[in-house]
Amino acid sequence: MFFSFLGVLLSLLFFFKKKGDRFANILLAIYTFLFATELLNNSLRWSGLIKTEKFVHLNLIHFPLWLVYGPLVFIYVRRVISKTAFKITDILFLVPPLVLMGLLFPFYTLSTMNKLNVVNNEKTFDYILLPSYGIWIIIAFMFFYGGYTYFSFWKNRGIGFRENNWLKWFVGCYFGFVFAFTLYIFLITFQLMDPKYDYFVDIIIVLFIGMLAFFGFVQPEVFEGKSIKEVLPFKKYRKTGLSKALSLEMKNKLIGLMENKKLFLNNELRLTHVAEALNLSRNHASQIINEHFNLSFFDFINQYRIEEAKKLLSGNSRRERNTIEQIAYDVGFNNRASFYKAFKKFTGEVPTKYMDETELVS
Repeated sequence: MFFSFLGVLLSLLFFFKKKGDRFANILLAIYTFLFATELLNNSLRWSGLIKTEKFVHLNLIHFPLWLVYGPLVFIYVRRVISKTAFKITDILFLVPPLVLMGLLFPFYTLSTMNKLNVVNNEKTFDYILLPSYGIWIIIAFMFFYGGYTYFSFWKNRGIGFRENNWLKWFVGCYFGFVFAFTLYIFLITFQLMDPKYDYFVDIIIVLFIGMLAFFGFVQPEVFEGKSIKEVLPFKKYRKTGLSKALSLEMKNKLIGLMENKKLFLNNELRLTHVAEALNLSRNHASQIINEHFNLSFFDFINQYRIEEAKKLLSGNSRRERNTIEQIAYDVGFNNRASFYKAFKKFTGEVPTKYMDETELVS
């Protein structure tokens, strides 16, 4: 009940939150409110109050919510990353929960006295059309939404290292919730846990929902420049001993190493080599790249390689197209596939198309 009450307060906080995107905050408010509703339902069930005349109609109202959380997470992440407004096609996300509500409809429409009789005699599932395997279909949908959300945005060209880390943590918290929920269903279905102890699993779910709410709350800070490790309460870069002045000095030194010495041309280049060149530890070298350039190590190196490749491709005629693979090796890539993948990521097109376009311009 406490966490349910806390969820309602948190949803109000998100709803009236001024910092960040208004629409995204409302989505997160709806998410936390619905979860608070589910926790309330569980609390009433554990206390036995769900079987009383006052609360009997709250039975099974949380079932459709299981198919709403995932779409809310997807629309929220899409909004945060690509600033996409609500689409008419998003209505399709309502189809699964509406179908589930239809399967539960015979129970929902029972009168108060009939419902009390059904619930107290444990005949609830005699009045719903959901098959025994239906819960596993619901779980499959929940996992699908999580995977669909992450793989829809993790390759987004506009998303940097910080934002990608935030995405992993945010969607990871949703996956944690789904996994805990799946564990609960598995333990109950195969009678490996007494249902009266299922609140232990709910405590785990509360933890993941709380983490998800936290990452939703700090999202503006991440997307406005702070690294994910700066906003994590349990892991911060300031504890690494790298001062701001030294950090800026090393940033400039790193740029010099890339632009003047062109370390990126070495196809065996690793973070360890860069750290040695900067006379820093691997952790500090990684911090410099992540904080100042908002890129992972390999994206940072590949960005320089692609810029170098663009110069070489601009002077590469149509007759010399077979040298593209050689250019890939010349700028530091080990194979054609990784070159094409990185080129497409940073330019939005393949090398051959880029070469044709530059040739037409010239």
